[in-house]
Amino acid sequence: MMQRRQCLRWALGLLGSGVSAQLWANSAPALIWRERALIGFGTTLWLKAGHTDAAQLDAALNAAVTAIRQVERQMSLFNPDTALSRLNAQGQLYKPDAHMLAVLNTARKVSAASVGAFDVSMQPLWQLWSRASEQGELPSQRAIDRTRLRVNWRAIEVTPELIRMNQPGMQLSLNGIAQGYASDLVRTVLQAHGIRHALIDTGETSLLGHAPHNRTWTLGIENAAGRGNETPPLLVSDGRAIATSSDAHTVFSADHRHHHIMDPHTGYSPTYWSSVTVLAPSCTLADALTKVFFSLPPEQVLSVARRWQVDVVLQDKAGHWTSSL
Repeated sequence: MMQRRQCLRWALGLLGSGVSAQLWANSAPALIWRERALIGFGTTLWLKAGHTDAAQLDAALNAAVTAIRQVERQMSLFNPDTALSRLNAQGQLYKPDAHMLAVLNTARKVSAASVGAFDVSMQPLWQLWSRASEQGELPSQRAIDRTRLRVNWRAIEVTPELIRMNQPGMQLSLNGIAQGYASDLVRTVLQAHGIRHALIDTGETSLLGHAPHNRTWTLGIENAAGRGNETPPLLVSDGRAIATSSDAHTVFSADHRHHHIMDPHTGYSPTYWSSVTVLAPSCTLADALTKVFFSLPPEQVLSVARRWQVDVVLQDKAGHWTSSL
């Protein structure tokens, strides 16, 4: 089981609790709040939503859980019967689900625009590092170079009829994008059920409306570096999705130098950042771009953020924070 990534934590913000908000709250029907906690994608997922009608709220949350399960059945690596597991085992998948097509098409666009900094065919490298870590070792340069030959986003053929990996030994992981996609899907499902206020945590975060007590959703970023005197930033919801990747949890060496985020071009973890948070119009995009920014040196961050029309908050290895906000 993957350890829960506590990269973002929810806190009740003080914004929105002034006089005008209080007047609005006094005149509006009181919201009923419900939560759902579930295990998915190998971690703990959490939904919190508010509505004036309890039955409608429960139906919306039930539909949201169903949507998460749909994505999980397609894209999780924790179940050998998922579509992704079958694709990895057989090298091809006929009549792929619409969700799988949407994720792989978005992944391809991000890969092309980032010159391969994001690559869903990284699974062989992850397996190599994971096996070595279990033995208390680091993989050899020769093993890394040999494994990198099986990482090639351009060799993934995606059509409505067939997904096929056109290079021997390839395997895909959608861990770097599927949870963002699930967050977007849940947001759409909740809105279709009339929900206007919600926090959606599928490992990556989408927000709707306001928090309980008519307060603004506020999220604190984890101090991934575990050092430094700077206070981690608080993010106030502006309607955009938020995704974070960090080196704090899934690591292959005790010093956190080697971890689950790797540069496809080198086979090693980038050395610039301990944490990257992206704010973007969609959680799918935000999720994928955290890996792109992880590979960027500091002097390139702002220009790339402008190019993607996103904002980014980063923590370096010394614990210092920088932001495009």
